[in-house]
Amino acid sequence: MLVAVLMLFMVFSFTGVAVLNVSYLSYSTSVETVNNIKLQYAMESSVNETLWRINNGPDSLVNINTDGITTIFNPVLNTLSINVDKFQMETEILLDLSEDTHFDRAIAAEESVDLDGYGADVEEDHQPRGGFNFLPEADIQYFLDNATKVYSDSWKVWSNRTFPDGIHVFTGNYIALDDIRITSGTLVFTGHHVSFWGDNDITAPDGDTTGTYPALVFTNPAQDFDIYSNLGNETIIGAIYCKGDINIQNGNISGPVIGRNVTLNNRFSLQDDEHRDRYRWTKGFGHRNDYDWPKQIGRWKTKHWIKKHQEA
Repeated sequence: MLVAVLMLFMVFSFTGVAVLNVSYLSYSTSVETVNNIKLQYAMESSVNETLWRINNGPDSLVNINTDGITTIFNPVLNTLSINVDKFQMETEILLDLSEDTHFDRAIAAEESVDLDGYGADVEEDHQPRGGFNFLPEADIQYFLDNATKVYSDSWKVWSNRTFPDGIHVFTGNYIALDDIRITSGTLVFTGHHVSFWGDNDITAPDGDTTGTYPALVFTNPAQDFDIYSNLGNETIIGAIYCKGDINIQNGNISGPVIGRNVTLNNRFSLQDDEHRDRYRWTKGFGHRNDYDWPKQIGRWKTKHWIKKHQEA
């Protein structure tokens, strides 16, 4: 009888230990899950805060080491490393921050892009973007130094004319171009009240390894530009840059289209897929590194995510 009682006691003891062990493991797993969630929240908050810092001030502001969080930006590789060592856990991720420039977008604006309920039919990697808060600066001296010809006339219409290849700079006001053609050239306008009539056909030069060329450049903030033709056959292959506003109605346009505000007045399909070579740095706007471009996440790599040993 005594042996039976002792055996029963041992069974209950083992059962109790097993229940306690399961309870401990359950508690431990629960704590680990909570810490995982807290660590993930801390990481996501750090990413959001760091991206805000890097896009609203000097890049060096993101280099911090506080409260278990270390962030380091590499301006050469455009990578951002974030390490979070908290809650008895540690994780580190590496973000590839690709620079987002106006020339990477089919439609880009300093202030806003208004599609007015219409669709801009462009490739996924060329989606329109407004709110850049600045425009790249056209280097007038670059265009003058490399110009094929400079035209100073005001109150003049160039009609039914083929221009020779190269850069053509127009410095006058109240001028118009009507049914003009250029097969490998850039037209630059420094004045205001510049109009395009008829169906013009303009193709920018191809460029080289350092960048491509724009098709049209309007440098006067008082000058707006309407992309419109009576028959809808206006063809502009190459970037269109306007310091003022741009209104798009019809035509055969490769993009990028860059202005203070850009409005779409009709459903429009840009020929961006056929002219991907136009979506890169564009000559006549200084050097790419002259600007503090908005950063965005390109690739996200988790370097490690580990549970640290509980200290005694």
